[in-house]
Amino acid sequence: MRLLFVALISFTSASVFSQKNTNIQRANALKALPQNKNAKVVAYRSSSAYTFLPAGEQLTVTRQDNIDLISLQGNLNYSMNVFYNNHVKVENYDLKYTSGKSIKKESVCGNYESESIFYSDAKVCSYYFNFLYDGTEISFSSKSKYDDPRYLTKVFFQDDEPCDSREISFTIPNSVNVEIVEKNFSGFNIQKKVEQVGGNTVYTYTCKQLPALMSEENSLGALYNNPHLIVLTKDFQTPSGKKTVISSVDDLYKWYVSLVKEVNNDPASFKEQVQKLIEGAKTSEEKIKAIYYWVQDNIKYIAFEDGIAGFKPEAAQNVYNNRFGDCKGMANLTKEMLKVAGFDARLTWIGTNRIPYTYDLPSLCVDNHMICVVNVGDKQYILDSTEKYVALGKNAERIQGKEMLIENGDKFTRKKVPVSDPIANLVSRKEALSIEGDLIKGQGELALNGEAKKTVLYVSTNVKQEDQKKVFDNLAVSEYANSDKVEVTSTPSVDRDKPLEMKYSFSLANKISKFDRDLYIDLDWNKSFQNLIIEDDRFSDYYFNRKVKQKTSKKLKLPLGYKVTHLPKGMSRKNAEFAVEMSFKQIGTDLVYENEITVFRGIIPKQLFPTWNEWVKELKENYNDKIVLTKTK
Repeated sequence: MRLLFVALISFTSASVFSQKNTNIQRANALKALPQNKNAKVVAYRSSSAYTFLPAGEQLTVTRQDNIDLISLQGNLNYSMNVFYNNHVKVENYDLKYTSGKSIKKESVCGNYESESIFYSDAKVCSYYFNFLYDGTEISFSSKSKYDDPRYLTKVFFQDDEPCDSREISFTIPNSVNVEIVEKNFSGFNIQKKVEQVGGNTVYTYTCKQLPALMSEENSLGALYNNPHLIVLTKDFQTPSGKKTVISSVDDLYKWYVSLVKEVNNDPASFKEQVQKLIEGAKTSEEKIKAIYYWVQDNIKYIAFEDGIAGFKPEAAQNVYNNRFGDCKGMANLTKEMLKVAGFDARLTWIGTNRIPYTYDLPSLCVDNHMICVVNVGDKQYILDSTEKYVALGKNAERIQGKEMLIENGDKFTRKKVPVSDPIANLVSRKEALSIEGDLIKGQGELALNGEAKKTVLYVSTNVKQEDQKKVFDNLAVSEYANSDKVEVTSTPSVDRDKPLEMKYSFSLANKISKFDRDLYIDLDWNKSFQNLIIEDDRFSDYYFNRKVKQKTSKKLKLPLGYKVTHLPKGMSRKNAEFAVEMSFKQIGTDLVYENEITVFRGIIPKQLFPTWNEWVKELKENYNDKIVLTKTK
């Protein structure tokens, strides 16, 4: 009887507890909203308040986050993450049920690791808890402090979970000069209010029914698509007068240069190496190339960002002796080695194409990369030593068209990296084929340039020796059967300055079907892009990570006693963003197949998804439409 009483009390307590901390009506209403279709948790209310606090000669910024979460299913393990680093300190946090009852917090703190190539000083504390029931409501709050407003650069509206009501506010004293730049507001119902409150200007942004911040493959990234704010802290008044933070690109450059001046480069350790590299070189270009390629080959790229060190290069001799460095360290070593050789070399700040901003926005968020520029007479060479297989005079896709901030003493030069034509990434295939019985036999030549060449070289040089053959065999003929014969007759050499070229031969048994007097032949077994139908609900442009140019040319010798009775119709389509040219022709005793596909900027814009999908369907129809040869006797 006593056990039954205890059980009843426990059940009643759990029931009361669940009712006090759940809101089934709210949960059901949120489940019905389209942006919450796959959500397990929704932030039904989220606010971030940034307050600028001048004190004496210093300016700090506090951030207060308050997030009210509700679960859309029960018994759900969850974690809240709070990020910090050398310039952002978490001052306090709290986790509780809506009833006010505190929740036992199990936390794990440590370095934050990203899938990107950058390591950083970013750290994260993850607070683990459980949503007991469907509709459980839990409130999380945290307070952080920026010790330097330079490091408050971007504020996003979206987070990992959908949000029903979002508010972002900035309280800025009238003695502090801050500009807030709005990005990607189109398509989002974001409201803005500006008011004066007790000597402060208060900016308040509100938004309803925000989807979760999601990433998509083959996308330029969140900065191109998701609504966010760029915070430009320019200056503030102090007891001794106005103090500049970053009010212009001049200020940004001065700060960068002040960090560079703190680097104590000592070329003694690599002077002898430089002399060996340029010995025998007859021209300036040959000397630059020798030094540039040596850094690419011998210094391992390990990107690292650590507070000030995220913007301050490592000393050149340290990078040289360690044989590794981040982009800044590698750029600095390249510059110092070129200076030893007598060249006018400059450090250069740049943002990769993942960042859509120019230096018109004077902020640390404008760039994430450093390279080296060397001037020889009226010619300028752009050197990115982190790009292992990019030749001198060529530029990686990720920096093409991007603005550079080039070192020039106390001044600077702004200039854009040249943009190459799609032909720079040409993948060209030529094959001569014949039919022998049930086999298609042939010889082929494949040439890869630019980003395609770079990708293959990275893959082929980072696999085991016995696996390299598979890489090149599959480049020669994709999806061949075990009974087929594929032989690469000339293995490509690793040469930055030339296209990656290979020759091959093959004998394939699965490309011909025979019925009565007819032969049905498949000539293109790569079938480029045939399955690339872009989903209607995709929210970002489709990015191939490079401009695309593919040419395929095949010539089939018609077998004696057969004539062509059917050819696919081919297609010819072109607009400002992409083009497809495909043809099947009989020329004398040869059947000639040509296929050329170009994506001029490497991007399929959202508004052209229907056009692209229509063309891909037509492309696939041609791939699947067999050539028919009929026996004449």
